[in-house]
Amino acid sequence: MKTPLLFVLALEAAFSPLASHAVTFTCSSNSPLAEALICKDEKLSAKDDEMAAIYRVLRKRPVQAMSGNGKTLKTEQLEWLSIRNSCKNIACLNQAYDDRISELNEFKSSSYNLPVSPPICAETAISFLGARLQNSNPKETGSVVHYQNGMAGRGYGYVPAVSKRSRVGDQVRVCWIWKEVNCPSGEKGTNVYRTTNLRTGEQWELPEYVYSCASP
Repeated sequence: MKTPLLFVLALEAAFSPLASHAVTFTCSSNSPLAEALICKDEKLSAKDDEMAAIYRVLRKRPVQAMSGNGKTLKTEQLEWLSIRNSCKNIACLNQAYDDRISELNEFKSSSYNLPVSPPICAETAISFLGARLQNSNPKETGSVVHYQNGMAGRGYGYVPAVSKRSRVGDQVRVCWIWKEVNCPSGEKGTNVYRTTNLRTGEQWELPEYVYSCASP
C-alpha cells in the first residue's frame, strides 16, 4: 500500500530543520534569511542556545555593570543582532556567533561593581593629600587622599575638591557605596567611596585602587 503523499509531506515538515527551535527566536516558514539559515543548521542553532544562556546570566547583573567600551550589555546585544541579521550565509553567521560568544564569556569572567545598599558611612579626617605617583603633581597623575580610619581614594584624574580645596585634618564623612566582585581567585575587589568634606561641603567619589581587583 502506498503512503499518502500528504502524510509524507506532513512527516517531512515535522522533522524538517526549519521546525527546530532556537532560544532567541521561533523558527517558521516566514523567518528572515539569517534566522532561517540558523534554523536549518544544527551547529548554528546550538551556538544560538549557548549565546542566549550566557546572555541570560549576564542580564542578572546590575544595570551599572557595563561592558568595556561603556555601553550597556543590552545596547551591545542589539547592535550585535543587527550585525547577525545582515548575514547572508552560514560562514558569516558562524563568525558572528563565535565572536559574540567569545565577547560574552570574556565579560562574564571580568569583575564588576555592586552597590552597597544602604551605603556604610563613617566620620573621620583626612590624613594625607598627594598624587597617584610619587614625586609628581596631582594635575598630571591624579589625586590621592588617605583618611585616618585607613580608607583611601585614588584616581587617574585631578580632583580639585580633593587636591586644591581640601586640607590635611579636615573632618569628612566617608561612605562605602560600591564593591567590586567576580575577581580572580585570591584577589580582593576594590571599593568605591563617596566622601563629603564637612568643612567645604564638597563631595567626591574615588576608588580605593585605580586598577581592578585591588592592584595598587
